[in-house]
Amino acid sequence: VPRRRTPRRPAPRPLPRRPMVETKAAVAIDGLSEAEACGIFSLFGFEPESATRLYGGYASSNFKVVGRRRGSEDGSATLLLKINYYGLSLVDLEHQLFVLDHLKKSGFPTNYPHVAGDGRLLVESDGRRAMLLDFIAGGTSGSMLLSEGEDRAPSMLTQLGEVLARLHEVTWPSERKLRDVRSGYPVCNMGDLLKGDELKALEADSRIAEHPVVAYAVECTPWLRELFERDVPWGLIHGDGFLDNTLYADRPDEGGDCRLLALIDWEDSCVGPLVLDLAVSASACCFTASNELLADRLAALLQAYCGRRPLAVAEVASLGDFMAAGALACAFYRFGEFNVRKPDSDAEAKESWKLHLERAKSLSSGAAARTAVEATLKQLPS
Repeated sequence: VPRRRTPRRPAPRPLPRRPMVETKAAVAIDGLSEAEACGIFSLFGFEPESATRLYGGYASSNFKVVGRRRGSEDGSATLLLKINYYGLSLVDLEHQLFVLDHLKKSGFPTNYPHVAGDGRLLVESDGRRAMLLDFIAGGTSGSMLLSEGEDRAPSMLTQLGEVLARLHEVTWPSERKLRDVRSGYPVCNMGDLLKGDELKALEADSRIAEHPVVAYAVECTPWLRELFERDVPWGLIHGDGFLDNTLYADRPDEGGDCRLLALIDWEDSCVGPLVLDLAVSASACCFTASNELLADRLAALLQAYCGRRPLAVAEVASLGDFMAAGALACAFYRFGEFNVRKPDSDAEAKESWKLHLERAKSLSSGAAARTAVEATLKQLPS
C-alpha cells in the first residue's frame, strides 16, 4: 500500500523586524519622595495635589505635578517639576533657563519655564535646585514610539532633522555670553574629555587605569582635540538629541503620521559645532539597540536637516568623526557617572557605557558603520 504523504505546512512567515533604539536605564538620581517633590512644587506658589516620578533622565529627577496656583481662580494645572542633578552649578542652571526663555520668544517647540510667585525661575530647597516647566500633554517619547514599529522612523527622523536645523537658525542675543562645549559638562562631559584633567585622574587610579573606556579615551584624545579645531560653523546646540529627549503626538489624525511636539531636556545645550548636534542625534537615533546602523534612518535625518540648512563641505567631511566623538563622550560619561561617581548604581546603568564604546569604535575611520555613513552622505543632494 503506498504510504500517504502528510502535506507539508507552509513555513511560518518571519515576524517583521522591529529595530529599536537604546532604552535608557530607569535611573533616579536621588531618593526624593513624592511628598518631598510636592513640597518643592509648593515653593512655586502652588497648592500641590499630586506628584508622580518620571523615570529615565540622567541629569535630573523629574515629576509630573498637579496643583492650583495660590490666589488664582483657574483650575488645576499639570506641569513638569525638574529637580536638577547635583553636579549642575547655578551658572549651568541659569544658562539652561536663559536658553528655554529665549526659545519661547523664538517660538521653538520645547517645554517653557514657569515663574514662582515672586518671579523666580529657579527655587532651592535643602540644596536641591528646581525649575517648573510645561508638561506636554499627549506627548510620547520618541524612543518609546519607535519601539512600536519601524514604520514610524521615516517621519520621526525627518521631523527631528528639520527641528535641529530650525534650532541652528535661531539668533541669540550678542550681549549674553553662552557657555561652550569646552566648559566641561555639556554634551556628555565632552569638555572634560577635551581638557583631559578628569581622564588623567582616572589614569592615575590603578583600579581603573586599564579600563576599556579609559584606555580608548586616552588613545583618542589627540584626534578629539584636532576635531574641535576644524573650521566648521558654531552656534547654540542642544547636545543630547536622543529620541528620549523628543515628544511626539502618535498619529494625531487617526492613521496619519506622528507629529513632533517638542525637543526637551536642555542640560547639555551649549555653543559648539553645529554639525556636532546633528552627529550626536545621528549616532543616538540611527543605530538599533544591538548597534546596527540603519542607513534609511540616517538618510531621513540628514536629508531633512540639509533641506533646511545645507551642510558646508567641512561639515560633510567631519560628520562621521563627530558621530564617533559623541558616542565616545557618552561612553565616558556613563562609565564615570555610574561606576566611579555613583558606584552603587544598578547593574544596567553600570554597563550602559558598553553600547556606546562599541558604537564609537564602529564609527572610526575605515570601520563598517563609518563606511555606511560616508555612503549616505554621498547620496545627499549637492
